[in-house]
Amino acid sequence: MRLAKIPTGIKTFDMNINEGFPAGSVILLLEDVGAGGREFLYTSIYNINQMKVSQNDPDQMKRKPKNPVDNEIDMMIRLPDKICYVSISKSKENILTENAYAFHKGYHEAVRDGLVFKELSDIYFRQSIAQNLWSEKKGITGFDSNSDKNILEELSEFLNENAKGNIVIIDSLTDLLVNQIDYLNRTDFIMFLKGMVNISKTWNGLVYLILSANIIEKQMQEIINDTVDGVLVFEWFDKGSVKMRRNLYISKFRGLIPQLEQNKIAKFETKITYDGGFEVSNVRKII
Repeated sequence: MRLAKIPTGIKTFDMNINEGFPAGSVILLLEDVGAGGREFLYTSIYNINQMKVSQNDPDQMKRKPKNPVDNEIDMMIRLPDKICYVSISKSKENILTENAYAFHKGYHEAVRDGLVFKELSDIYFRQSIAQNLWSEKKGITGFDSNSDKNILEELSEFLNENAKGNIVIIDSLTDLLVNQIDYLNRTDFIMFLKGMVNISKTWNGLVYLILSANIIEKQMQEIINDTVDGVLVFEWFDKGSVKMRRNLYISKFRGLIPQLEQNKIAKFETKITYDGGFEVSNVRKII
């Protein structure tokens, strides 16, 4: 039997999760605003691109036994062929600017040159008052009011064409869920998510979904948590102190939680720096 994992590229994190996430996973990044979810992804994009440059194996695969006692199971650590970034409401220029301010130029270049980027803001704003703020003639977003596809149809088409063996980042579910619009109701969204989780096992890549915590109603947030394969929670702690700090913990993950519990890992204390991006600064264990 052969299994595959895809690393995040964040060494201080991967070393604690047995080198990566199971391929075929849909992973929710549930983030307190500003607690590091996006920085986790930007750092992963940069580091994976660096790993691909230095990768000597043409198949981008390394064999590792999952368990030295069990010779029938091989664990393959695999890098994606490409990383895709789907932005629901932001432009690529917006995301590039954010990286240029936050990190050294390598991160900006990784996002600029190392991604397949898909922008869906034209469809997202199509039936909103925001379309009055620009027009196609102004060339601000290339807004296309004549498109007849809804946002889930466009997203499904992109996933079918690009998700196999790759990493896809969807930024963000918050944008999709904060407003109830005619062509995107909650029932359609849940069925889309359940279908994506099922078919992702044939894609054998990773799909990251970003969701801001405590914005949508609790029931909907719990449905999403229950549906996806894994949930990474990015939170602030010591909020009353002079210097607020960040935590990351894994609240669920198929095939990964037993390893964390065996190693008695409770939470990861994290930091974000200009040169290093997102890093694990300390591992908090259960005593």
